[in-house]
Amino acid sequence: MEPIRSTRFITIRSTYTIPAGQEVQNYNWKESVRLSVEAFEGFTGWTGDLSGSYRTWWPHDGDQEDLSRFDQLIPLLQQVPREQIYPPFSTPDLTRFDPTPGGEKIFLKAPRLIHCRDDEVARRLLGEAKIWEMILRNPHRNLSSYLGCVVDKGQIVRLAFKAYNKSLSHYYRESTEVFSTQQRIDCMNQVEAAATHLHSLGYAHNDISPRNIMFDDDGHAILIDMDCCAPLGSPIQKGGLTTGWKGPMTEGQKFSTSSAECDKLAIQGIRDCLF
Repeated sequence: MEPIRSTRFITIRSTYTIPAGQEVQNYNWKESVRLSVEAFEGFTGWTGDLSGSYRTWWPHDGDQEDLSRFDQLIPLLQQVPREQIYPPFSTPDLTRFDPTPGGEKIFLKAPRLIHCRDDEVARRLLGEAKIWEMILRNPHRNLSSYLGCVVDKGQIVRLAFKAYNKSLSHYYRESTEVFSTQQRIDCMNQVEAAATHLHSLGYAHNDISPRNIMFDDDGHAILIDMDCCAPLGSPIQKGGLTTGWKGPMTEGQKFSTSSAECDKLAIQGIRDCLF
């Protein structure tokens, strides 16, 4: 557990506020951007919003490789109380996972602090853990990444997953590697199968995008990230955008309740971009 306690990371998300009556097509997105930031050192978390001028520190959204300004960043953020981040590990229905130094390569997912209030972070983390436990009891080849909960001081501090090297976003936007027509067909058929399995269990993913589709060593597509997953028909506070991954200028349907139709439209939108 000691390596986790000393691990630092920074995550950046661009956010935009459109004034009432402003036409989207004529809005200056570049000048209006603010950066929502979360940072962790071990199990201590901070969050806050910065002006777009800090984009020179971190040119791109997502998890940052450059941590050289970590100590400069922390005074600009607010520390989040531990009890607001981590739920208690108090149910026998959850699987405990203890990381082993030198063991299999794993990905440890920390709670997302950006845009969350009070105990919402802890509630979301526990909710995602329970959904993954449901999938463990009802397994599917293309939903096979979850290993269990990492526990510290009686609290769930991370969710553990098999680590994958490449996402569909990698092939779609970043890579010059060959991604053949047959590979694209197989990928989207497998994602559709994973979503259909969730629907059969009474749930929808609500956030299917290229960055949430990974590939295992055998080239099979793995649908990840269940923090927007919810029972069909229930209200959702996050996700529900069928084309949100394309950026703020795109027009796509927005769902306020968990919906299989949201997943189907998102899958079709990705297919349209791949073919």
